[in-house]
Amino acid sequence: MPQHPLAQFGWTEFFEEHFRPHLKSGLEPGRVSFQDNVGYRVYTTAGELLATMTGRLRHEAATREALPAVGDWVALKIRPNEGRAVVHAILPRRSGFARKVAGSRTEQQIVGANIDTVFLVSSLNQDFSPRRIERYLTLAWESGADPVIVLSKADLCADVSNLVAEVNAVAGGVPVHPLSVVTGDGLEALRSYLRVGETVALLGSSGVGKSTLINRFLGYERQRVMEEETLEYIHTEEHA
Repeated sequence: MPQHPLAQFGWTEFFEEHFRPHLKSGLEPGRVSFQDNVGYRVYTTAGELLATMTGRLRHEAATREALPAVGDWVALKIRPNEGRAVVHAILPRRSGFARKVAGSRTEQQIVGANIDTVFLVSSLNQDFSPRRIERYLTLAWESGADPVIVLSKADLCADVSNLVAEVNAVAGGVPVHPLSVVTGDGLEALRSYLRVGETVALLGSSGVGKSTLINRFLGYERQRVMEEETLEYIHTEEHA
């Protein structure tokens, strides 16, 4: 049986099964790759398209969590002549990172969906904090993604082994990888997690080297440095 053309983006039998009810409506699957206040970009069998959602989907969303997010698989009506698409439905999520909506005590929005592995990036310089790593681990376990702890900037640390031991003490068996993008030490160990068809995200505060790490894996400068704690993605299709 030939591989689905969207398999490299993470399309699996799980999503295939949940998409079947949309086939009779003439909809096609796609995965959200970008989101802003205007709309979305989605990976589809017709390429990467700009997309908006239907008014009905927006109206029926009871919370922000019910709206499309980066990483979501969605059911689309594609307009090939316009190079655009319209999101009609969101497929069930296998994992999801959420944050509270500004000004709300309870409402949350999804900032990353259907992530297989999350690199929890923390630097080994003066910002080293096992307590922060513990908080990241809680977020990862709540999301449903598999966590991997990445300790960056090992070249700036004179006592890597002792700090790694501190992290192992709170990691609960989660893999811990010290590395240096400058020297290249530790990078190969992370490549084993970059499997075609799986999605890897990076979680960490500003300045720990998430964007630098992504650019190193891709081989060119694609990500700019972010100014806040955020999720960044290594898109699996780049490693096909």
